[in-house]
Amino acid sequence: MSLLLVLVWTGSAMASDHHTLSKKDCNEMMNGILYLLTVADQNWKALETNPEGTSDHLEHAEKIKWSIDVAANYTTIYEAFCDKK
Repeated sequence: MSLLLVLVWTGSAMASDHHTLSKKDCNEMMNGILYLLTVADQNWKALETNPEGTSDHLEHAEKIKWSIDVAANYTTIYEAFCDKK
């Protein structure tokens, strides 16, 4: 899921009278969030097997931070524009 699509969805949702995204879009966004959390979990497991200070440890730590940050941003959009029903 690209950030550009989210920005377009967000812009469309803000411009319309009905401030929610379609169920399909919300489901896709939720799947993206779950995928990002899976990526973080996989990297966390790999992080535990690499000594701190090694390049592998740093690489996995950066992937964890990135995936959690992006998941948090998508979650904010999901909460703002997806119907809670």
